[in-house]
Amino acid sequence: MENPTTIDEALNGEEGEQWKKAIDEEMATLKKMGTWELADLPEGRKPIGCKWVFVKKRDEKGKLIKYKARLIAQGFSQKPSVDFSNDGTFALVMRFETLRTFLAFAASMKWDIKQFDVKGTYLHGLLQELIFMDQPRGFDDGSGRVCKLIRTLYGLCQAGNIWNREFNAAMKEIRFIQLKADPCCYLRCQGKEFDMLLVWVNDIISIASNMTRNNIVEQDLGGKFEIKALGRPKMLLGMGISQNPTDFSIKLFQTAYIDSILKKHGLEDANPVSTPLDPNVKLDIDPNKPNDSEMQGESPERASVSYTMLIGLLMYLAIGTCPDIAYSVQRLAQFTQNPKPVHWTTVKRIFRYLKGMRTLGLTYGGPEDLNNEELNIYCDADWASDVDRKSISGYVITLAGGAVVWSSKKQSTVALSTAEAEYVAATHCAKQVIWHRSLLNKVGIPLPSTSTIFSDNQAAVSIAHHPEHHVQTKHIDIAHHFLRDLIQEKILNLVYIKTEDNLADIFTKSLPKKIHQDLTYEIGIL
Repeated sequence: MENPTTIDEALNGEEGEQWKKAIDEEMATLKKMGTWELADLPEGRKPIGCKWVFVKKRDEKGKLIKYKARLIAQGFSQKPSVDFSNDGTFALVMRFETLRTFLAFAASMKWDIKQFDVKGTYLHGLLQELIFMDQPRGFDDGSGRVCKLIRTLYGLCQAGNIWNREFNAAMKEIRFIQLKADPCCYLRCQGKEFDMLLVWVNDIISIASNMTRNNIVEQDLGGKFEIKALGRPKMLLGMGISQNPTDFSIKLFQTAYIDSILKKHGLEDANPVSTPLDPNVKLDIDPNKPNDSEMQGESPERASVSYTMLIGLLMYLAIGTCPDIAYSVQRLAQFTQNPKPVHWTTVKRIFRYLKGMRTLGLTYGGPEDLNNEELNIYCDADWASDVDRKSISGYVITLAGGAVVWSSKKQSTVALSTAEAEYVAATHCAKQVIWHRSLLNKVGIPLPSTSTIFSDNQAAVSIAHHPEHHVQTKHIDIAHHFLRDLIQEKILNLVYIKTEDNLADIFTKSLPKKIHQDLTYEIGIL
């Protein structure tokens, strides 16, 4: 284990001096903020526990930059409606597609970007409920008293929601407007100039029309909270961010994360492969065949947990910066209950694929032909491709040369034809496009009156435009026909495109090497 799990392990290890410094720093912050006061525990009350959590902070290259100790309240023992409100657990977490969309615009429009960190984030909120907590391990004064919490602490169920209220109130005072399309995106305009904040709990990305505006943002935030200015973003949520100072192109990558999971599972020296899935391998096999755990004498439950953990590691890449493995991960995620040897082998293949792709990332902007502000939208479906005869829907939206949102998902119903599967896929895509249009309209970014979705199925295009195909479509869920309404209102348009030009093809099936590499390049993984 890279990080110690207990305070004794931290202080008695080889890095005890560094961890002690981190612990003392955390306790100093808690004392400075007046997080609690010692009190006698009232009769009939039971204190919640607390735990030290230790993390080694690393930069975008995986280099150790800080030892971080955090005191966490064990909020899992809190009682709903007594210790916190049932609707009071929301935390500020921006959508990945919001982040990627505005980074793409920043690269194309040459906007200024800065990153800030709010110190002691949750400690800014005052508790309304009466909550008692055990004294922290290593700092118990032996009096038998407990900590009567005054401020919110990490781990409390309501901590995120209280911080959200505090942050919203502060943003209103400095004239930022919270967007409805993404509550974690804040906008402030002054004529043609603007500031935008993208918030993930205590991490803030500030995007402004120029450097002067961002300097004003830093002053305004500093007047409300104790912040740390980090300059141009380099690391956010395990994703590296780099911007070319010459052409302002922005690259999102997870090289350090990929290296860490390869090393953790002993695959750092594995031979790379060129595709995440072999198109010739069939993953749907006899469910009665013994699984890998049974063959190795391991319990099926334990093997399933191990397999699920690997899928979770890959899922974070698939939703972050690696759309090229999105189909592979959703496909393998269907077998978490009973993974077979072929599924374990295929998961390992994805790791080997990542070994060869570890230094690549999503790239926005750069050459002049990529500095456009148009959404390029593609949808596709692979009809009846699973053993249960359900189809796979896929879509991708690119901006400034790179994918900003994508999806690979099994359809919930069985489609009776290719046209029906493609029509349902287009409907799923339309919902995302409507959200994107709402987000960009609120920000004031000009959009065409009609957004065009490209599909490689002419029958689906015909069904979307005309209600005349009643015999072929009368069984389709009426919810999917809202696409036709959007087309008739000229908000969206569904247009035919050749299969070889459809970028969404990579999200519906495993592809041969040449096609996979071409599409990977086209969606901006450079």
